[in-house]
Amino acid sequence: MPPTTEISTPLPVYIVGLDVQDIESSLAKSKFQKSIESLSRVYHDIAEARATVKTFSNQKERKHFEVHVLIRMPKQQVEFIEEGWFIEEVFENIGSKIKRLMTKPRDSPSRRRFPARSVTAAARF
Repeated sequence: MPPTTEISTPLPVYIVGLDVQDIESSLAKSKFQKSIESLSRVYHDIAEARATVKTFSNQKERKHFEVHVLIRMPKQQVEFIEEGWFIEEVFENIGSKIKRLMTKPRDSPSRRRFPARSVTAAARF
């Protein structure tokens, strides 16, 4: 039996509003792409993953970043909003939120609650 080869199509990952020439921005971009790639192992049909970066700065050199992330899948759509002073730290927090998405489905409750015995007994009669 010949070995199977997987043809990997590039994921539609977009980052809007990020400075291309900055070293921290390139690290943040690679973190976002890696987290989306790991998410694609669980959810195979990701239609789009987009991060929109808004930069706010005072008169000083320090910048404040606000990142909106939108991940589109055929049955659901996931949005995150994260803020911070360092772009790399903001994307690190987004990566942890994406990791949480992989571990537990949104539909299942954390604990199953069984109805009281009196409720089930009354339902039988």
